[in-house]
Amino acid sequence: MLKKEIITECKRCGTCCKKGGPALHDEDRSIIDQGGIPLTALYTIRKGELAHDNISGGLIRLPSEIIKIKSRPDASVCIYFNEADISCEIYENRPLECRTLECWNTKKIEAIYAHTRLTRCVALEKVEWLTDLVQTHEAECSLNRIQDLVNSRESGDSTATCGLIKIINYDFYFRNLVAEKGKIAPEMLDFLFGRPLSEVISRQFGMKIEKSK
Repeated sequence: MLKKEIITECKRCGTCCKKGGPALHDEDRSIIDQGGIPLTALYTIRKGELAHDNISGGLIRLPSEIIKIKSRPDASVCIYFNEADISCEIYENRPLECRTLECWNTKKIEAIYAHTRLTRCVALEKVEWLTDLVQTHEAECSLNRIQDLVNSRESGDSTATCGLIKIINYDFYFRNLVAEKGKIAPEMLDFLFGRPLSEVISRQFGMKIEKSK
C-alpha cells in the first residue's frame, strides 16, 4: 500500500503561481510605495464584476474591488513566476497572500483572503489627481449602472442599448485621453480603470460588442 506524502513545507512546485497573480491587501501598500511592485504590473477587478472566489470555488459578483498582479497574456500564470528555475522574481517583495499561503494548510490564507483588501484610492492616496480620475471614471461607468441598463434592455427598453453604447464609448475615450494628456503608460490603465468595459460587458453579460471602423 502506497503511503500518502504529508507536505509540511513549500516544495517550490509553482502550482500556486501558475493559477495567476495574488490579490493585494493594505499590508502590501508599502511594497508599492517603495517600488517593489509597479502599478503597471497590476490590474483592478471592479466592484460588481464577476470573479472567481478561491474560498467558495464559484463565481461571485464582487462586493468590493480587488487589485491583483497581472497574469501573462497567454496563460493564467503570475507575471513574476520564473518557470526556468521555478522561482519568484520579486520574492523579497512578494505580497501578503504569497507570504501567507500554505498549500498544506489553507486556514491562514482563508483568514485573510477577503479582509483588508487594497483599493485604488488607498494605493493612490499620495497622488490626488490620479484618485480624482479613478473616481470620475467610476461615477460614469459603475457596474451597478451597467447592470440596471442590461436589465432594462432585457425588459424591452429600447433606450437602454443607447445608454450602454454611451458608457462603452466614454470608457474607451476616457482611457485614451488619460494616456495621451496625462502621459500615463497604457499598461497602467487596467489598474486605474479596470479592464475595458467592452470586454467586461461582453464576458459578464454575454453581449456581443462590435467596434465600428
